[in-house]
Amino acid sequence: MKLTKLLTSILAGAAISAFAADASTATPKKVGPVSYYGALHTSGSKIIGAKNNQQVMLRGVSLFWSDATGLSYYNPTVISWVVDNLKIDVFRYAMGIEYYDSNGGTKNKLDDQVSYTKSPEGQLSTIDRMVQAAIENDVYIVIDWHSHRAHLETNLAKDFFAKISQKYKDVPNIIYEIYNEPVSGSGGDWGAIKNYANSVVPAIRTNTQNLIIVGTPNWSQHPEQGARDPIQSTNIAYVLHFYASSHSKGSFGGYVSSALSAGYPVFISEWGTTNADGDGEPNSSATNEWTQFMDQNMIPNCNWSLRQQTSDVDQKSEKSAIFAGDKSLITAAALDAATFTSSGNIIKSYLTKNARSWADSLVKGKSGSCSFKATTAKQTDGKISGVLKSGCTYTSSNEKVASASGSDIVVGDYGFAILTGNDGSQSIVTVKQVAGQTITNLSDITCNFSGSCTAASKNGMSRDFDGDGTKDYLLTMDDKTNEGSKFTLTSLDPTTVSVSKNKCTNANCSNSQKNQQVWMLHFHKYGTAKVVASAPAITGFRAMQDTFEITYKKGSYNMNNKFKDQTIALGGTTTEGFPDALLGNAVTYTFNGQPTTPYLTKVGNAFVGGAQNAIFAITAHIAETADYEEFERTVTVIVGDAGTAVNLAEWIAYTNPIDAIKPANKIVNSFNARMDGSMLQFTTKNTGLVKVDIYDALGASVKQMSEVYGKGSHAIDLKGLPNGSYTLVVRQGSQKASIRWVNK
Repeated sequence: MKLTKLLTSILAGAAISAFAADASTATPKKVGPVSYYGALHTSGSKIIGAKNNQQVMLRGVSLFWSDATGLSYYNPTVISWVVDNLKIDVFRYAMGIEYYDSNGGTKNKLDDQVSYTKSPEGQLSTIDRMVQAAIENDVYIVIDWHSHRAHLETNLAKDFFAKISQKYKDVPNIIYEIYNEPVSGSGGDWGAIKNYANSVVPAIRTNTQNLIIVGTPNWSQHPEQGARDPIQSTNIAYVLHFYASSHSKGSFGGYVSSALSAGYPVFISEWGTTNADGDGEPNSSATNEWTQFMDQNMIPNCNWSLRQQTSDVDQKSEKSAIFAGDKSLITAAALDAATFTSSGNIIKSYLTKNARSWADSLVKGKSGSCSFKATTAKQTDGKISGVLKSGCTYTSSNEKVASASGSDIVVGDYGFAILTGNDGSQSIVTVKQVAGQTITNLSDITCNFSGSCTAASKNGMSRDFDGDGTKDYLLTMDDKTNEGSKFTLTSLDPTTVSVSKNKCTNANCSNSQKNQQVWMLHFHKYGTAKVVASAPAITGFRAMQDTFEITYKKGSYNMNNKFKDQTIALGGTTTEGFPDALLGNAVTYTFNGQPTTPYLTKVGNAFVGGAQNAIFAITAHIAETADYEEFERTVTVIVGDAGTAVNLAEWIAYTNPIDAIKPANKIVNSFNARMDGSMLQFTTKNTGLVKVDIYDALGASVKQMSEVYGKGSHAIDLKGLPNGSYTLVVRQGSQKASIRWVNK
């Protein structure tokens, strides 16, 4: 057996699922359809809102597959922009399961890093971010099992929907789409779909009565089949998909009418203006027939798809895309400047001309002499004058957002508030978020005894910059934020870290700082302190009241780059990367967990191989001291041929991740990871899956990576990312590290 196959078999199943994020803490920041309708239910052929029993009409978009092409759009910035600018009521999360094949086959697989089958924890984490985005924007989210063969994935789907419906059981925003597009040719006829649904639907109904929509035969083109032989459960709607250039309303609209006439609702969760393959020019007249039909029958719908026309991953083009170009649009500025495709212009017109004022709808029927038109402000406005009615008094549903003071509305945090007048009338005030302020070099910072510091703003160093005998970290010479507001800095634990402005006298002070007063952090003992930065609001920027964690810890040892994975010939010598001591402290080595081995001999700072093929996980260890942390790092050294190594069984037993995983209550929730320039460096204590999630300064997902790494130290070069501020979350099993990094 070759070593590569052996390693593959050992590492199979090494991933540990993580589902720890919690969207239940999110709250609506604007008024949308969810505040108006509530959770969605069914009543005969109608989809209704649980809050008011009114028939629901939703218009929105479907995201593209949650793969390398589509995943960049799965971020809160995009969702917020589309809600504000395209006026969507709903968006669809098209979660890729394992295969793309539209015929239900298995020839075209999604990459393991983005498929739910291979990387469930990545999809679950993204779902959580998207549920939060739906809640904050007060719109609906369709969580779609985007498969053409779901009836062959029953157990996996049942487990997934049971898990998320339990987690989000009290979230009214969610619609569960349990089967994207069944294909009769692969066995996905109505009988198979119904059997599948009878397994999956009860798993959801155990937790929630939210609307469930079910795909129908022949790529979801026959909702009437579901109506003829319905699933025996509450709040079920049947799905139709159409593409206007391939499916005329005259040919396929009758299937919808049949289902409605039979007393069962229909949800059009995917439709396009082009051919069914996403190509070809949009057919505007056929699209217009369909949109009129959907509006007349109040059929909720999502257009395919929210992405740019040409993928920046594989350069494949889809004219059904809303945006033109070949670059992912993941910032508000990029979306503001976006060009729409021909299809995108049709969709933009359809969505925006049907836009509704949900704020007005929410308080409809509650007008009076004290009511006023729905009002919008920015966080920095301070107050709004000339809106409140004379002689009226008001109470606020959320005084942190907006409250009445005399004749003015006092503006606070972003979100919305209902102001109720003394006559019982109600009016809506929405406060939009405004950018915050920053202070040069101030962020969460970690410095160590060795003198190196890691921070979001930049990596730096700690030195005795002011000559008082303690190490310091330099911030700025200015007394104002980068945006121009005078700030104050206060340490909540000055015995650990204090902050003040002192003269910079060290040789490492820059020319501009030398002998000048500079704001510094002063380290007094190992530990973490919180530093509060305060500054009043100024034009265009909200007040600053931010808390930063400043950590001072022991130093860390650094083995040089000669300590590395390597293969040597029989009798050969390794590089001289195996010292007897570092900084005066002894280094000990183990070989596959054993203190000695007959197959290697230490000579100076190197090892000499014996006359037999062998493989070793060599671990270097240095004990903790008063000023340095314990050090342990592992590399692999192969003598001759690993596949025929005489100690292969010993090596497998030692590196097998099944044996290496410790009980959860013994795992420390920390991960040794840091940024060095553009290099993400981390150390794994066990072989297993490592996931890296990268977010921009606004919290939008920028990049996700996952790969199995062996026990030891590793590095990933991130220099391809655009310049800017990022947060990196690195995970292996239950261990996690969060790193702030500025790429310049």
